[in-house]
Amino acid sequence: MMETITERDHLSELSSAVFCYLSLLSSVADCIGQASPEVGGPYRKRIAQLRTRLFFQSTPKVIKASLKTVEGELNDYAVVAAQHSDQHDLELRRAIVTLEHAIDMLATRHDFHGTQLREMAERMENSGPEQPVAMQEVAGELRRCADRMGQETTSVLDRVRKEMRAVEDRLRGNQSTDPSTGLLNSQEITRQIEAHRASGVAFSLLRFELHGSVTEPVMKQAAGRIEKQFRHRDRIARWSETEFLILFQGPPEVAEVRAKQVAKLLSGRYALGNGSQVEIMADSCLAEQELALA
Repeated sequence: MMETITERDHLSELSSAVFCYLSLLSSVADCIGQASPEVGGPYRKRIAQLRTRLFFQSTPKVIKASLKTVEGELNDYAVVAAQHSDQHDLELRRAIVTLEHAIDMLATRHDFHGTQLREMAERMENSGPEQPVAMQEVAGELRRCADRMGQETTSVLDRVRKEMRAVEDRLRGNQSTDPSTGLLNSQEITRQIEAHRASGVAFSLLRFELHGSVTEPVMKQAAGRIEKQFRHRDRIARWSETEFLILFQGPPEVAEVRAKQVAKLLSGRYALGNGSQVEIMADSCLAEQELALA
């Protein structure tokens, strides 16, 4: 026997559908607010207000109009949240660069003071045979103090640098490296340049280009060579199919000397997978900081 669907059944189903839609709006509003409290608050409030209005006026026409409203709010939220995330990301990167610069300055000062203490101890030890025993003991204590200070400084700086690298890795995610060479990609080095520029830390850009039969195996080997030539605080990236870009922590005159040295090391023979070799030439130049904005 066929079941008869009454008007009451239709109204019940419609009421249930409206209730589900209103519940969905509540969930969307809550998710927006929780996902990005700093940005999502106004959007959460507007969608919640829309849900309240619909609760008292749930006609098909009003519900259909509300869909466009919600779609517009979500699209606008996505744009604003992305902009906020990018700005927050840049501020974190700038803080990391500033902290890294301060750490390097601290390490330099500790090395300087440690050297001074050792030199003072040496002068005291070599001041002559008439020197009191107590003075020799003071000299020894100065030397031990310098050694302890150096060890403790090295340990602390290593831990801080490890934590900074971990933060940088989390910021970069999986979309920041070139899959072939493992170096930073052009998008990530651009972000790094922007962060360094915003921090006010002085830096130079070195650009290397390979010439010849430059294949992916060649670029991978070249990446291994170039990584060994720069410090942990320098940023090394694959800029294009045949180019590398280095964010170098140093003045242009030092960068230019390093560029010529590294270009010579990049030039030479590279092994291919079939047992043969290929001759590659490399040239270098100092790049303008505006290069990242091109």
